[in-house]
Amino acid sequence: MFLLATINYVDRVVLSVSSAPIASEFGITKVELGYLFSSFLWLYVVCLVPMGMIVDKFGTRTVNTVGIGLWSIATALTGLASGFGMLIATRVLMGVGESTTYPASGRVIREWIPLKERALFAAVFNGGAYFGPAVGGLVLAWLVSAAGWRTTFLFCAAIGFFWLLAWLIW
Repeated sequence: MFLLATINYVDRVVLSVSSAPIASEFGITKVELGYLFSSFLWLYVVCLVPMGMIVDKFGTRTVNTVGIGLWSIATALTGLASGFGMLIATRVLMGVGESTTYPASGRVIREWIPLKERALFAAVFNGGAYFGPAVGGLVLAWLVSAAGWRTTFLFCAAIGFFWLLAWLIW
């Protein structure tokens, strides 16, 4: 779950470290960048409570599978975007996918972790939310400068799909 939270937050910061070349390529203004940065949250916030209900109905394995699959697809599509509208759409889709992480992980903590280990597990899981941007900001900034913003988004998507494969196997 630490890795899930890490990937979740790495995928959030890739836009910020890529914003200059994206804005340059598509002629995006500072105001439009503000819309782009916030677009992730438009449905993320709205979907949190319904995702909790969906986790209760379908379980953590299914919801985490669909969630990381959806947000990894959205991250890949961001790297393939052809304009500002597509960038907004992929970020909104990513917000829907990432809204699964905290409700599903809360249920993992309740159902899979022994009572005496829950606080430690919750702290480790939540640590991924801080580790992701810390390491992502460094590594992704270098990758954007070395390989370009599109490759960086595809790289992040690949990490998500790799985690998904491991989740499905183990």
